[in-house]
Amino acid sequence: MLMKRHPANPILRRNPDQPWEAGSVLNGTVVRGADGVIHMLYRATNGVSFSTAGEYVSSIGIADSTDGVTFVRRPEPLIAPDQPYEQGLGCEDPRVVFLDGEYYIYYTAVEGTPPDIKVRIALATTPDLRAETVTKHGVVGPQGAPSKAATLLPEPIDGKYVWYFTWCSDTPGAAILHTVFDDLDAVKNPPPGHVAAAVGDYDTSAVLIPGDRAELVKKRVRRGPELGAPPIRTEDGWLFFYCNSDSEEEPEWQISAALLDLAEPWKVIARTPAPLLTPQTESELTGIVNRVTFPAGALVIDGVVHLYYGSGDQGICLATCELDALLEHVKTFPVKCDGPCVG
Repeated sequence: MLMKRHPANPILRRNPDQPWEAGSVLNGTVVRGADGVIHMLYRATNGVSFSTAGEYVSSIGIADSTDGVTFVRRPEPLIAPDQPYEQGLGCEDPRVVFLDGEYYIYYTAVEGTPPDIKVRIALATTPDLRAETVTKHGVVGPQGAPSKAATLLPEPIDGKYVWYFTWCSDTPGAAILHTVFDDLDAVKNPPPGHVAAAVGDYDTSAVLIPGDRAELVKKRVRRGPELGAPPIRTEDGWLFFYCNSDSEEEPEWQISAALLDLAEPWKVIARTPAPLLTPQTESELTGIVNRVTFPAGALVIDGVVHLYYGSGDQGICLATCELDALLEHVKTFPVKCDGPCVG
C-alpha cells in the first residue's frame, strides 16, 4: 500500500470543551503560510444532534503546525455562519489556497434545514487567516443544483485563474467541472452568467465525470466524483486527489488520485484505476457517517506527500507516501480522453 496511515490518527479530534467544535471535526484542508507555518482549516460541528433541526450547525476552525502532524487549534472559529446564505446548517468543508498575498477560502454554505436546504459554494478571503480580517464574498457557485467542494489552482496559468468545483454534489451525476477567470477581481465577483456558462458547456468544462448511467444503476453507485484537495504542482503534472465514485451497496467514500496536464489543467493525463485509500480502520468504518475516508488537503513536506482526510465524519486523519513513488504509480495508468475523463 502506497499511502500509510499515521500512527497518531486521528491527528485532530473534537473538542468537548468548545461548544462550536464539541460534536466533530472533519475534512481539514491545509496551506503553507508565507512564514512557513502550516495552517489547517477544518469543519467543526457543535454538540447538537444532526436531527435537531435549527440547532445543529457547522463552523470553520483553524489550527497551526510546524511539522504537518501536530496541530495547535485556535480557540475561536475562523469562519462562523452569520450571513443569510449560511443560516441553517452553516459553513462546511473548506478548501484554501494562497494567491497574490491573500488566502482564498471556498466553503459549502448550507442554508435552511432538511429537507429544505440549499447547498452552495461560498468564498471568503483574508490576508492573514485571522477572523477579524475575513471578507465574505457570498455565494459564487452554481445556483441551480447542489454544488460544493471548490478550489482555485494555486497559481495562474497564462495569467488566468482556473477554478474547479463539484456540480450536482452527492448524486450519481456528480462531476468535477472547471472554469477560468481573467483576474482575481472576477474570482471574487464572478461575472453574471460566467459559472452558469461552465455548467451549460459541460462537455468542455467537465474534468472528471461519473460513468455510464446504466452501469451506475447496476452497481448502485450513489455519487459521482467529488473534488478533494487543491492540486499540487509537480514536474509530471498537477497531482489531484479526489473522492471517487463508489460501487458499494452501502455508500463508501474512497480516495483516488489523478494527474492533470501542467499547461491545460482541465485535462486528465493519468488516473489511478483503484482507490489509494478506502475505509478500513474502526474510526473510518464506523462514525457519525460510516465508511468515510474523504480527502480535503494535501502538502508535500521534504519529498513526502501528507494527505489529510476526514475519518467517519468524526476526526481528521493523515496518510503519507513518498511523492516520487506516488507519481510513478499514477503515471503507470495514463489516460487519453478526447473530452472529460470518467472518475
